[in-house]
Amino acid sequence: MNPAFQEALAARLLWINVAAFAGIEGCEAQTEAALEAAYNAVHDLASNDVLTYRHYGPCVPILLQDIPELADQYSLAHELHTELHETNVKSGSIGRLSASWLQPEPHEHFPYTSWLAAVDMAIAQLMDARVGTVAHIRQGHYRTVMHQWSHGESPVDTAEECIDAYECNQEMLEEEAHRAYCQDLHDTYASIEADLWAGWREECEDLGLAA
Repeated sequence: MNPAFQEALAARLLWINVAAFAGIEGCEAQTEAALEAAYNAVHDLASNDVLTYRHYGPCVPILLQDIPELADQYSLAHELHTELHETNVKSGSIGRLSASWLQPEPHEHFPYTSWLAAVDMAIAQLMDARVGTVAHIRQGHYRTVMHQWSHGESPVDTAEECIDAYECNQEMLEEEAHRAYCQDLHDTYASIEADLWAGWREECEDLGLAA
């Protein structure tokens, strides 16, 4: 079996644990541990793909594409490990990639994947939803989330900021949709009015009347 595919499959299977524990009341600790394990597996896959496999590249493995949490983490980790690799090559450094981006000073004893799992747990709790169903809350904000972690933000504070940003974005989308609806309604009425005037003029011309 291709080793890159094998690692992707292992990460996918770990997500089954997340889904299973998330559906059992009182298994919050196990759910969080399963989340961290799945994220670690995806980060290891991205690192190994950059350093050794060169199989998937920046493209998210098909096995992970339907799990937004894992797909986004693969993209983020692959991009950052690629940057580290290129930096090491330019500097002449040889060896395994440094994981310094995962452990900056604010969280020396709190790895990024562990912190991220806590953020997901907090989002699910605040949204009164199951873990694994709230990926849309953080969608498009993964670099921002990592930035917050590197600055020592707590998981709960980060979760609240993600939810606020999501709700604000939803309001903007709803307003845009309403404006588009109003414009479409206006255009429809204008078109109907134009057709009515055209028909009226045509009837007047047929009757020999001045329009």
